[in-house]
Amino acid sequence: MNRKARTTKPASSTGPYEMHRGTPVWKLVDKAINDLVENKDLVETTRRDYIVGYICEKLERLLPKTDA
Repeated sequence: MNRKARTTKPASSTGPYEMHRGTPVWKLVDKAINDLVENKDLVETTRRDYIVGYICEKLERLLPKTDA
């Protein structure tokens, strides 16, 4: 099955990971997943925003908090 790489939905969509959407981490994770899909190293079976959001949530727990 030939699946095209895709990006996440626009910021107007809602979901459990909405608070991460548009952050630098979100953009980085989305790009990394897109690269893997384009290289045919990864096939997505779940919506991209759920994949990216889940990874962002896990990374947020590891990354130090900054007061910006």
